[in-house]
Amino acid sequence: MKRNISEYIIYTFFAVGTIIVLFIVNINIDNTFSFYFIIAYVIFLLLSLLYFIFAIVINIRKLKWSDIRKRIYRFITLFILISATTYSLKYIFRPSEIDVFDFGTPLGLAFGMSFFDLIFFKEKNER
Repeated sequence: MKRNISEYIIYTFFAVGTIIVLFIVNINIDNTFSFYFIIAYVIFLLLSLLYFIFAIVINIRKLKWSDIRKRIYRFITLFILISATTYSLKYIFRPSEIDVFDFGTPLGLAFGMSFFDLIFFKEKNER
């Protein structure tokens, strides 16, 4: 699979930025440069998230309806399974901390597991 140079730049910025932010937070560096760097890193993460969502939407339009339907069923199944596991484990281990609106993590995990490969989806050339 041939990748675009912009994808390598995004991955490099992400890796280097993550290492620097973890270093800043771990050492507890408190100056204006570190504050602005962390703000810029968060903005970069939001913009890359928008890029990935845009890539998913563009690539999902290239799929057949049957493949889209399979991905949606997989998403719903994974969401229900992960949510049920989360709530049952919280009921067993921490019954006092059960929150009805705790569905963000199962939603993100199910979405990522169902649609993550569409970010890198390239149509194969038929010869």
